[in-house]
Amino acid sequence: MTITRRQLMGGVLALASLAAPARSQVLTADGFVEIHAQKVTLDLLEAGVGKTPAWLLGPGPGPAVIRARQGQELKLRFINDLDREVWLHFFGVRGPNELMTINVPAGADHAVDCVFTPPDAGTFWIAPMSDQSRLRDMGLTAVLVVEEAVPIPGITDLVMVLDDWKLADDGTVEGSFGDIEAMVGEGRLGNWFTINNRFRPKLELARGSYTRLRILNAANVRTMYLLFKGQDPLLIARDGQPVKPETLNGKSIALAPGERADLLVNASEGDIGLALDLFEDIAEIGYLVAPKGSVAPAAIADNFALPPNPVAPLSAPDKMRAVTLTLEGGIKGGLTAAKLNGEERDLRTLLENGKGWAINGVAGPAAEPMFSAKRGETIRLEISNKTAFAQPLHIHGHAWQVLGAEVGPFQDTVVVPAGQTVSLAFTADNPGLWALHSLVAERADGGLIGTFTVTE
Repeated sequence: MTITRRQLMGGVLALASLAAPARSQVLTADGFVEIHAQKVTLDLLEAGVGKTPAWLLGPGPGPAVIRARQGQELKLRFINDLDREVWLHFFGVRGPNELMTINVPAGADHAVDCVFTPPDAGTFWIAPMSDQSRLRDMGLTAVLVVEEAVPIPGITDLVMVLDDWKLADDGTVEGSFGDIEAMVGEGRLGNWFTINNRFRPKLELARGSYTRLRILNAANVRTMYLLFKGQDPLLIARDGQPVKPETLNGKSIALAPGERADLLVNASEGDIGLALDLFEDIAEIGYLVAPKGSVAPAAIADNFALPPNPVAPLSAPDKMRAVTLTLEGGIKGGLTAAKLNGEERDLRTLLENGKGWAINGVAGPAAEPMFSAKRGETIRLEISNKTAFAQPLHIHGHAWQVLGAEVGPFQDTVVVPAGQTVSLAFTADNPGLWALHSLVAERADGGLIGTFTVTE
């Protein structure tokens, strides 16, 4: 894609994606968006061969997409039609503590209402916080699109959820959940790639405007190295937070589990092939198709960028309080013992209890948080990864920045390379009890999760 700043976006098209709610978005008489956790059957394999029983936050076949407006009240009602309770978290949303992680018991009589005003515009997601390996791999996620407070003309949304399902030959999800080797190893790696629960779909680009690709990697463990063939998209946001716009220059964009990216493409420059760089191979996973007769959108200002979100800035370096977090566990991860439910346990006992990872010597959430911060205090986290794997970590209720020669953009996920230490900082401006954990589902289930508090 050859694109200049002057050609990024233009015209007076309103956001077409706001004209109608997503298929899975049902508005009740009292103004709630109703979201059902339910069993569905998907056609994931080629030519309709085999069926895939799945659990979605909506009727399917595509992922649920919930739409909101920055600064306006959002009213959600969750109904759990499954045979088990689910804990759901709003990943990346800096909303009120008591609503960002919710328990939804099974049964229509136990609907849970969630009403809040999103402070940030961006691409976020809703996913399980307990039994993550099973529930995420069965498809129980949703995308939350929060539009900017002032609509941006000339852009149409296209949500893309990338996933790799672990399927048997008949299309069913392989049921090896709770496997200890997967938990302490790489994780539950899938073998079948989809976009929006479809195999190699053809998704249509917008006519006469730019298409804003809102991309989520919903896989349990796989980092997606996404390639665009035929155009060079413009990256405008990551993890729901605006970044300085830049083209990919023909390279792949890496998305760890749970990471999101927003990119602009232009239908007037033709079709786009989507592929994953698997290092030993390239896998085609879908296509973005330009409508016939597409024309280039009008010009915009040279200094185009998404408006910043109201994230609290960092204090000066000498005003930050340092907190060290040490990650251990997994194969060749050095973990011999850890506290579990307040008691020191050897590795064998930990594994018998489904745990194999720890933060600061504690496997899973403990009675006492890892650290506490006062509201408005800037915390500098020194995260030391002593494991044999790169670790994508997510922080709840806040956005952090990587510290280095230059301070990185705001984000809610960071990948800590194996054997290395990464310095991050965030201003604790959202009171409550929050979590920090791995975004590899099996590792979060296996103990790589802890809590912190922000007090008034």
